[in-house]
Amino acid sequence: MADETEETKAEERLEQAETEEHAEQEEPEASEESDGNRRPADGPASLESQDEPRADAEQGNGPEDGDEADAEQGTEPADDSEENDEPAEPVTEPAAEPVSPQQRIIDTAQRAAQAGTASVTEGVSAVRELSAARRAHATAFKELETLERDTKRLAEQLEHRRDVESNYERIVEVQTAEIEDAGRALERARVRRANLESQLEGKNNELKRLKEANSQKMAPSRKLMEQAKDALAKAERAQAEARRALKNAQAQADEATASRDSKLQAAKRAADTASAKLARQQDQLTEMRRDPSAGAKGLSQASSSVAAALAQLENARENVARVNQETGQAVQIAQTHLYTQRKSLEEAETDLAQARAREEELRGAYDAKRSEADEQESAVSSKTSELKESLEQARDDEATARGRGQAAQATLEEARDIHAHPELTDELSERCQESRARTEEQRRLVERLATEERIVRERTQRTRKVFYALVAAAVVIVLLAVLLAFG
Repeated sequence: MADETEETKAEERLEQAETEEHAEQEEPEASEESDGNRRPADGPASLESQDEPRADAEQGNGPEDGDEADAEQGTEPADDSEENDEPAEPVTEPAAEPVSPQQRIIDTAQRAAQAGTASVTEGVSAVRELSAARRAHATAFKELETLERDTKRLAEQLEHRRDVESNYERIVEVQTAEIEDAGRALERARVRRANLESQLEGKNNELKRLKEANSQKMAPSRKLMEQAKDALAKAERAQAEARRALKNAQAQADEATASRDSKLQAAKRAADTASAKLARQQDQLTEMRRDPSAGAKGLSQASSSVAAALAQLENARENVARVNQETGQAVQIAQTHLYTQRKSLEEAETDLAQARAREEELRGAYDAKRSEADEQESAVSSKTSELKESLEQARDDEATARGRGQAAQATLEEARDIHAHPELTDELSERCQESRARTEEQRRLVERLATEERIVRERTQRTRKVFYALVAAAVVIVLLAVLLAFG
């Protein structure tokens, strides 16, 4: 698999190279002739001229071995082409100067480059040759598949025509009976379909009338139920408002009671203060009367103070009575309002209970009538659904009978046409024989091309491996050069 992948990639690169070479070869022939003697030594022409040294390299006699032998003998390497054409005569140069190690390395590198270039050229040729053999094999195989399909199709057509011809009388009898039977079945399906369509239309009208009658019959009950529902909603709103009013009345009563208690306590404290002040003034007056040294003026002032304190006490007591009366009235009014709101809430709750009971009663009556109407409509609707299914089945039967008749008619017409034109069967038989002959010829060609491809693959296997190794080595060298340049 790895070799085939490498071969495929190499073929793609070679096809691109061939495209570039064809573009270069489109130049005028005059320029090619004028430039033919000026091609570089490492061009395609020089590469092809080095086939014989490349053969020596493949046999294990590479350039390096020859260099070592020449270096030991002190002579320069002879031309490989001359060695292949005729035996090289030994050349002795007594006065030759010794070759430096650097020159030896350069000469060895040049011969190795020439041998590598020759290997690359040979590898390219091998890959091209294998690619051409593979493409020829694949093209021939595709053509064989097409011919086999055509031959099979023609054979099936011929067999069918011969079968029809041999059973013509039976086919006419059977298909004629099938056409008649399909016609009767088609007529029955049409009658049944029309009957079911009529029944379905009647049931649809019946269902429509039943729905209208049920709607009219249930209209009063639905109206009473809706009125009861509205009354219930109104009673719920009244009960909620009564609750809010009772809550406010309770708050007002509590506030009036608290105000009465605070004001009455303040008035009583003022009366107690006035009473205590009067008692002190009276005690002072009594002591002054017992004191013989007290003057008339002092006694008069003390008596005036006692009279003022007494008047203040009387005013305080009157204020207590007034505050008690005023706050008592406010509390009584608040309590009366609270009682009224409580009674209103009780009445609202009573009305709400009655409205809820009424709504439940009327809704139950409406639901019972609605359930009865739904049952009636459901029965008719179920019958309608059954009729629809039967109608669909009748239509399918009608389509099936029509298809049977059409198929039988087509088969009968085909049989009559085949029976009326036997010359077409003979012509088809000749075409089938010719197609078989072409197929066999193409099969032999495919086998021959497969054998040639296998031979080319085996013959060029070593050359292609060397070529792939050289390409991989070149890639590694380029990568190392890039790494060294940017490292």
